[in-house]
Amino acid sequence: MNKVKDIVEVNCTGRDLGAVPAGLPEDTGILLLNANRLLSISTATLQTLPVLQDLDLSDNGLRAVLTEAPLPSLKELLLSHNALEALPVLQGLPALTRLALAHNKLQALAPKAFCDMPLLQDLDLRGNALQTLPEDTFAGLRALKDLDLSDNALEELPSGLLRDLEKLETLWLSGNRLRALPSGFFPVGHLFAYVFLTENPWHCNCSLVYLRSWILGNEGSVYEPERGLGKTKVEVAPEKVLCQSPSEHQQKPIIRFKPECEHLGDAEEEEDYEYHDEEQTPKHPLASLPPVYPPSSEQPPTATHTPSQPPLTTFIPRLTIPAGPSLAPTAFLTTPARTVAPSTTPHASS
Repeated sequence: MNKVKDIVEVNCTGRDLGAVPAGLPEDTGILLLNANRLLSISTATLQTLPVLQDLDLSDNGLRAVLTEAPLPSLKELLLSHNALEALPVLQGLPALTRLALAHNKLQALAPKAFCDMPLLQDLDLRGNALQTLPEDTFAGLRALKDLDLSDNALEELPSGLLRDLEKLETLWLSGNRLRALPSGFFPVGHLFAYVFLTENPWHCNCSLVYLRSWILGNEGSVYEPERGLGKTKVEVAPEKVLCQSPSEHQQKPIIRFKPECEHLGDAEEEEDYEYHDEEQTPKHPLASLPPVYPPSSEQPPTATHTPSQPPLTTFIPRLTIPAGPSLAPTAFLTTPARTVAPSTTPHASS
């Protein structure tokens, strides 16, 4: 037992328990029952704990979770690394803000599966066997900030899946079987802190024009997970989202893929957005370009020019990466430098 800030924590981790122990303190706020051998559990056995806030049942081999008795104070429920083949009926948990169901055997989710948890902010479904999702799976989760669907078997996603997720900041889609995303999948005007799209077999044809355009417009939000040693780091990496097919585009960054889809108009709209490994000669004389200043700088006062050609000036604006709620970016992007020449026309005499 440990008491921190008037919250009693009872740690029963790794005690070879087959059931919830009797005689727990009535004021238990945190109960750790992970790494035991609980095959099933009912919330009725926890009714003697009216102020229970955090319940850790991970790594138990659980096959059933019964929620017939409400736990109105529960905020965190950890059910990761178990053997759940179907999502439990999650009722009587109105205060829940975090639900972890990672690394189970879930193959499907019902429509409006989480609608009884309106305060949910963190939903972890990674490492299951999900192949598809109903369009209204996450209906009503207007407080959700972090949604992890990585490392499943998702082959396609409905266009309205994120419709109700008004506060979503972090979306994990890496490690699935996605070949494209439907038009309108990302809500218009919604700003994400982190979106993970790598490790999918993206098929670079006209069906991928929507995703390509979205990445080009949200480069600072596209990250790659760097896994290992039980921890996950992140790195901003829009060029790490790669085509896997057809063969002529394999391993090519999606943002460098040039679609020929005249009926969609995207290729024409993005004609000026080029990626090259080497510098290219501008199409127009430099002298015809207007001066360019960094977005964060004020335009300097006008200075008198002489008729002679002044030296070229290079400005490199810095692209700021938005900070996520809890993840810290490890890299920054800078936009390519543009070289411009000030006007050579002398000022008229007064």
